[in-house]
Amino acid sequence: MRAFRIAFKFPEQVIVAMLCLVAAMTFLAPSAAHAQETGKTVRVGWYESPFNTTDQFGRRSGYAYDYQQKIAAYTGWNYEYVEGSWPELMQMLVDGKIDLMSDVSYTEERAKTMLFSSLPMGAEEYYIYISPNNKEVDKDDLSTFNGKKVGVNKGSVQAGFFREWAEANGVRAELIEMEEGLDESLGMLNRGDIDMYVVTDGYLDA
Repeated sequence: MRAFRIAFKFPEQVIVAMLCLVAAMTFLAPSAAHAQETGKTVRVGWYESPFNTTDQFGRRSGYAYDYQQKIAAYTGWNYEYVEGSWPELMQMLVDGKIDLMSDVSYTEERAKTMLFSSLPMGAEEYYIYISPNNKEVDKDDLSTFNGKKVGVNKGSVQAGFFREWAEANGVRAELIEMEEGLDESLGMLNRGDIDMYVVTDGYLDA
C-alpha cells in the first residue's frame, strides 16, 4: 500500500509497557485465593494494532492482551475493554475515563500524571508512509516533501520526532495531528487527503 518509507529512529526513546496501575504489580504479590477475591473492574483502552487484535469471531489476542491477562491472574482484576482510536483513548486515559493502556511512550511530562511500569514494552522505529499513487514525492529528494500534508496520531511522540527530523533535514511540511483510527487514516492517505502518514513499522506490516 505504500511506495516507500523513510525511517527516523530514536533509539533512546523506549516505549513503556502498560500505563497506569501496572506499576503497582511491584507491590502486589497476592496468593491465588486472594486474587480470586479481588474482583476489581479495570477499564482498558483497546485499539486495533499488532499488540491488540480481534478476529472474525470477536476473540481478542496480541502481545498487550496476553500481558494484561497475566496481570489479571495475579491481581484478580476484571477487564472492561473500551474501544477507540489511539488518540481518543489516550485522551480518555488523561481524563481518567480508562485505567490502563498499552503502547504509550514514556516522557517526563506524561510521568507527572501517569504511572508507568518499570520494565519497557519495547522500542519503536517510526516511518513515513506514502501512497504508491503519489508521484509528487521522491524519497531521494526531500525538497519534494515541502508543502505536503503529513498525518500523525494526535498526542503521540511521533509528532515531536517528526518536527525534529524535518528541521534537521530542511523539510517544511504541514503536520496534521489526527484523531482517526488506523484504517481511516490509511484511507485518507490513499485518497490524497494527506500526502504522508507517520506510524510505526509494525502497524502496517502486521
